[in-house]
Amino acid sequence: MEKPVVFMFSGQGSQYYQMGKDLFDQNPVFRKWMLRLDEKVHALIGESVLAQLYDGTKRRDDLFDRTLYTHPAIFMVEYALAQVLMESGIKPDYCLGSSLGEFVAAAVSGIMPVEELLQLVVEQATLYETYCQKGSMLAILHNPDLYDQEPLLHRNSELVAVNFHSHFVIAGSSHQLQRMEDYVKGKGIICQRLPVSYAFHSSYIDPAEPHYREVLKQKSFGIPQIPFVSCVHGEIMRELPVDYFWQVVRKPMQLPKAVQELEKQQSYIYLDLGPAGNLSNFTKRNLRQDSQSECYSIITPFKKDGENVERIKQLFSKKRLNTNRKEGRKMTTYVFPGQGSQIKGMGGSLFDEFPEITAKADQILGYSIKELCLHDPDKQLSKTQFTQPALYVVNALSYLKKLKETGKKPDYVAGHSLGEYNALFASGVFDFETGLHLVKKRGELMSQAVGGGMAAVIGFTLEQVERVLHENHLTSIDIVNHNSPSQFVIAGRKEDIERANPVFQEAGVKVYIPLKVSGAFHSRYMNDAKQSFENYLNQFAFSSMTIPVISNVHARPYKQSDVKRNLVEQITHPVKWNDSIRYLLAVGENEIEEVGPGTVLTKLVTTIRNEAEPLIIDVEEEKENMEQEAKPVSVNVQAEERASATEQPKGITAFSLGNQQFKQDYKLKYPYLAGAMYKGISSEKLVIKMGKAGMMGFFGSGGLQLDRIERAIQQIQRELQHGEPYGMNLLHHPSDPSMEERIVDLYLAYQVRVIEASAFMAITPALIIYRAKGLKRGMNGQVEAANKIFAKVSQPEVAEAFLSPAPEYLIEKLVQEQKLTREEASLLREVPMADELTVEADSGGNTDHGVASALMPAMIRLRDNMMHKYGYRKLIRIGAAGGIGTPEAAAVAFMLGADYIVTGSINQCTVEAATSESVKDSLQLANVQDTEYAPAGEMFEMGAKIQVLKKGLFFPARANKLHDLYRQYNSLDEIDEKTKQQLQEKYFKRSFEEVYEQMKTTCPPQELKRAERTPKYKMALLFKWYFNRCFDWALDGAESYKVDYQIYCGPALGSFNQWVKGTAVENWRDRHVDQIGEMLLKETANLLNQRIHALIGSSK
Repeated sequence: MEKPVVFMFSGQGSQYYQMGKDLFDQNPVFRKWMLRLDEKVHALIGESVLAQLYDGTKRRDDLFDRTLYTHPAIFMVEYALAQVLMESGIKPDYCLGSSLGEFVAAAVSGIMPVEELLQLVVEQATLYETYCQKGSMLAILHNPDLYDQEPLLHRNSELVAVNFHSHFVIAGSSHQLQRMEDYVKGKGIICQRLPVSYAFHSSYIDPAEPHYREVLKQKSFGIPQIPFVSCVHGEIMRELPVDYFWQVVRKPMQLPKAVQELEKQQSYIYLDLGPAGNLSNFTKRNLRQDSQSECYSIITPFKKDGENVERIKQLFSKKRLNTNRKEGRKMTTYVFPGQGSQIKGMGGSLFDEFPEITAKADQILGYSIKELCLHDPDKQLSKTQFTQPALYVVNALSYLKKLKETGKKPDYVAGHSLGEYNALFASGVFDFETGLHLVKKRGELMSQAVGGGMAAVIGFTLEQVERVLHENHLTSIDIVNHNSPSQFVIAGRKEDIERANPVFQEAGVKVYIPLKVSGAFHSRYMNDAKQSFENYLNQFAFSSMTIPVISNVHARPYKQSDVKRNLVEQITHPVKWNDSIRYLLAVGENEIEEVGPGTVLTKLVTTIRNEAEPLIIDVEEEKENMEQEAKPVSVNVQAEERASATEQPKGITAFSLGNQQFKQDYKLKYPYLAGAMYKGISSEKLVIKMGKAGMMGFFGSGGLQLDRIERAIQQIQRELQHGEPYGMNLLHHPSDPSMEERIVDLYLAYQVRVIEASAFMAITPALIIYRAKGLKRGMNGQVEAANKIFAKVSQPEVAEAFLSPAPEYLIEKLVQEQKLTREEASLLREVPMADELTVEADSGGNTDHGVASALMPAMIRLRDNMMHKYGYRKLIRIGAAGGIGTPEAAAVAFMLGADYIVTGSINQCTVEAATSESVKDSLQLANVQDTEYAPAGEMFEMGAKIQVLKKGLFFPARANKLHDLYRQYNSLDEIDEKTKQQLQEKYFKRSFEEVYEQMKTTCPPQELKRAERTPKYKMALLFKWYFNRCFDWALDGAESYKVDYQIYCGPALGSFNQWVKGTAVENWRDRHVDQIGEMLLKETANLLNQRIHALIGSSK
């Protein structure tokens, strides 16, 4: 059974200037009701409340306390918002008001006409101002027993409300309440003066009683049409006594009793329609721990009212698709077929039944859709660019006829491939014409993909198909349709599909049928079409779904925020039809009916019903996903915001952290990245594990040869075939710039689209070449970059270089060297060098000892200034790295404005990290004090520093000594014999001559020549050999050299070790990079909720 909806309305103390202004400007229903009610108030008092409420000279934190204005303003905002929701189909099953909010609840419940109740509110305010002395109210965050225990409180004030077990309100004279406020604060108890000018619910308003009772005698109250929950009596009222609204303003409010009375029956969805979210917060505190009720607020002081309304609408569109199996009535699902179901003659009489729509289709397509479908005179119906529009039109007309015949919409809709567009049309996401424009473009783009092939594989399970492809090295083929448990479609290059035929036959497949198509649809080979379609799609805006749509990509209901993303991803992702039907079978008894030509889907549904079980739905995860969309997140709480006008941020989850567009751009589930670690420690396994979990890892290519990097790319791309995120590291090579360019050439050859640029001090030619390739001008005139750069920086001047376009002199140099075209050079001048800026505080490995709390604000301001300076349209996101190993550290990063976070040291101590068990054993024992700074081997001469593990190791001390010797002497010959002997025996374990001979096999010839000419450079090369060997000894786990291990590590790992001590992941053998990332983010979300609640509570 679905949860009933409770509309809640708050009273005095929740108001502020500009409340609801976003909705007034954006929502026509809200605006209409605000204007209509304002006319009524104007007739009563001769003034416009709207003029006061939305006075442009008033800020939200200015005191708004004149009752003659605030009373009707609160009423108007809450009632108008109720109308917005109800006109959107979200209607209350109960109405609950507190104090003044009870008047609004009565209006929505139908107890009295809204105009009469608004008049009662205005007359009440007038009587207060005429007969009552001014007073105050004080909210105290403590057990209400304090009121009886403290004589100063109960002798000089009145208890007027208990909102939950640690929140109550007292009223009295302003002078006395000031004494009590000072006294309570002196005891360390949090309290907050409410923005009111009268002591409501106390004897201070008694002088207005006889006059107001006379007003009430002239009124008559009807029976509530919607159950009316009273906070005066703490129960549902069947009818109201004549003096009820005097009781509302005079008696104490009993919200806990009212909520508890409701909760005796079942769980609810509580929607707070007040302007500040107070009741949502209070209600949540009054729920039992096992309650399944949900609380949401909409209007907040944080200017996201329009977005919040849309999220609530989306939530309720999803609530119709309850992820638990639905009992009771039988549900209906319409499914729409895709390409392959076309047949000459399809559509029949539909074109004559819907002549206007047919005419629109002809106009958009430029030919007769009826002629094509019924007669196909030019043999075009089998061509993709004609097939897709034709099927879309016939499916759409079939659906409209079905609606006409049945008079009702289905409970769910789904479509196979192209048919998904008809499902979205049926759900109201776009109109017929928009859908046809999209399908026409999609068909045109997909028809341009040539040289591809597809084949149906019948009689094998998914595991069998995957095994045949893997064992026969058919890695260029993708599985693109999961049609049933025993029917799949594969796609790839035409010659590979032909080559696979005998392979599958020999493996014993029942049927292998090459399909008559020209392209490898839903595979990696449609990437060009995908990118072009994504650009085309950006010009469209979509409406909210009215019927849940099951996604081909995810086999789960669409999220409203993912409509565009899903349509784009569908082009290169497999159609998960089997799991889509299993999902529909899981939600309850479901009649699945094919709408459109043919019976292909009907047969597949029958097969799935016979061969598969309903999908097991992770209800908690799906609920969290829904709440992520439905609840606004606001953690930037201004210190000066008035406590009574703030709300506790709801729905801060691992999913809702970070920048949502950032996650969408990189196909991320979480705003969590694993930074690159030198010499492949951030391994292929680590990157793949992260990508499959909806996070991104960067492969640590620094210090590796090209062939090793190439093998890593091949393995990662082989495992992440469906657009999962991954990136490669590009480490600065100041001593060998050509190495950077060779690595970039490799990345470009393999179409590596994301790199992490680290340790750069300036922009280099290699970076510019990578950036330039793939630049193009989009349909909106903006330059779009195919290759994305995450710049890891810790110094503002380096950040500024990445936030700027490429240096002009380097662009010209590269053009002259014919490494760039003139067009690429022109486009480069319009884009920054980095798409994202990762701000690295003190960290393991290369570090500038930065402090996050100082760096992040400075970098964000620099980003904003540079965007303004160059007029960039696309936001450059800011990430935080360095020192993140606990929820507290991650929370600080997000609070400082991070759009994403990057972890490092903690990932080195996981199963997936490609370092030795010996190293991991040492790292697991590290505490926060167990690190030290040492010279960086890659930039030894420049004096750059790295942070390494020191516990039980000699490397930090020995590395620093080597650098001191380098700075002190100009050659090995100048060093005294005792020191040289120590270096050769204790450090190098061999003579300088032996070291140099080894180096000759690995060093580039130009470096050796320089070493022969320059003794100091030769000394540097020898010392750097030690650094490299120490790193390799650690990687290999060479026990005899353990004291010389060079292990990059920051204090974050020590913090992490302390955090997980005594848990299931204390031992590194139980730590997996994706699991600790998810665990860290979930606990960060929990921590933020707790801390922000505490902050908000303290302000009240």
